[in-house]
Amino acid sequence: MLDALPQDEAGRRWADAIRLMAELGLRPIELLHLSVRTDANSREAYWWCTYRKRSGGGVTEPRRLFPLPLVDLDGDVQQWNLLARWQARLIELPPLTSGNGAAECIKTYLSRTPAWRSLRETMKANAQRAVIYSFRHSYSLRGHQRGIDAGSMAQGDGAQLRGALPLLPVGEHGGHHRGIPSSLRLVDGDGGATSWALMSLRAWAPTRTEPE
Repeated sequence: MLDALPQDEAGRRWADAIRLMAELGLRPIELLHLSVRTDANSREAYWWCTYRKRSGGGVTEPRRLFPLPLVDLDGDVQQWNLLARWQARLIELPPLTSGNGAAECIKTYLSRTPAWRSLRETMKANAQRAVIYSFRHSYSLRGHQRGIDAGSMAQGDGAQLRGALPLLPVGEHGGHHRGIPSSLRLVDGDGGATSWALMSLRAWAPTRTEPE
C-alpha cells in the first residue's frame, strides 16, 4: 500500500507517518509526542513517547518505544531506518493538528487515495476491516505472534490491560527497559507467518476498541 501512495513530498510525509505508527505501535496522536533519547549507560539512541492517555483505567505514562519491523510477502524485513532518519532530520511529518486531530487528518488523507480505498474493499470482502488504528493494532498482533507476553506488549505500546496485569517499573534515564523481553528489540524475521496484514491481508485481528 505504501508503494501506491503518491511519490511527491506530501505523499512521502504521510508514508513516514504510517511507517512510524506501524513499526512503533503508535496511536495517531502520539506522532506529535515523539522524540529520540540516549540511554545513559549504553549511549544507545532510542524512541521515546511523552503522550499520556487518560481513560477510565487511569493515565498511561511516557514510555520507551521498541520497534517491531515488518516483513513483506517475500519474507524480507522492511528496513525503513526510521530512527536514523529522524535523527538526521530527514523525516518531516504531515500536518496533524487540524480539524478533529491526528487520526482524522490521516483518515482524511488516506480516504482520498485509491490504494487505501482498494485495501478497505479487499478487507471488507474477507469480512475484515482496515481502519486508521489498524497500523497500531498490527504492532500488537506481531508481538503476540512472536510469543511476547501481554504485559510486555502493553508496556511497549502504552495500552492498559483490563484485568490489571501489573506493568513493570519504568524509569527515564536508562535501565527502564530491563523488564521488556529482548525479543521486543529484535527484528521480526518470521517471514509470512507474521507479515503485516496491510501487506499480506493475513492474520488480521484488531485487538483494541479504539476509534477508526
